[in-house]
Amino acid sequence: MKPNPYFANEKEKLDLMARRDSFKFTEPEPLPKLVVLIAGREGSGKTHLACTMSELGPVYLIDTEYRAQIVSRKFKEVRLAVVKDFMGMAVAVKHILKHQPPGTIVLDSGSDLQTFAEIEYLERTEKTAVGMPWNWAEVWRLCNAVIDDIKASQQFNLVVTTRLKEEYVKEQATGQMVPRIYSTLPYKADLVLQFGIDKTRKLLVTKNGFSGDAVPEDLSKFTLPEIIKQLAIPPAPVTVTGQSLKIAS
Repeated sequence: MKPNPYFANEKEKLDLMARRDSFKFTEPEPLPKLVVLIAGREGSGKTHLACTMSELGPVYLIDTEYRAQIVSRKFKEVRLAVVKDFMGMAVAVKHILKHQPPGTIVLDSGSDLQTFAEIEYLERTEKTAVGMPWNWAEVWRLCNAVIDDIKASQQFNLVVTTRLKEEYVKEQATGQMVPRIYSTLPYKADLVLQFGIDKTRKLLVTKNGFSGDAVPEDLSKFTLPEIIKQLAIPPAPVTVTGQSLKIAS
């Protein structure tokens, strides 16, 4: 009889069986909890891209525009809540943080966060307009409270979609399109993605808190977790060909 190739005696056999039963695959390292801002025109694919975070776990989609239901149905792990004011958004966020498994919270659209906060401030103060700069600070405080609660939990990613608006500097139009969001939010974001203003749906990285500006040429073909993974690794060497920046293979 040929010797067994795996063990020479009963003791080694039992040891092999014990190691077999306790074997575990290497667990993937979890991605850090992130704040991602996705900007673009209506219909550019902001909500769909945000919902692809369901690849990593549950997504809690807080819809202020009453338009996300059709998109959310395409994803099994997306739960939808429609809100219409600041307190509705606050209640939804606090419920998720306390009662739901960790995952990704999507504010769709974050452009309404400032609007909701402004209305809430006016109702609380019984004013007809925000007025002075120090009054606007109270509006920003309401906006920050929602974002900072999610960040402080360290259990949830946050994805905020936003519409675009034309940029003005000293009351003069610059010809550039920028996210229509309260001014502090881009500084809180780890990653800012913007769909191009043309019809190609080209996805641009306008802020990358991971690895600089070297990015794949066409991000529109990737899901959001894939984009994050690519940008979170050290950038590949780059070469400049004409006016285009390409990643060296």
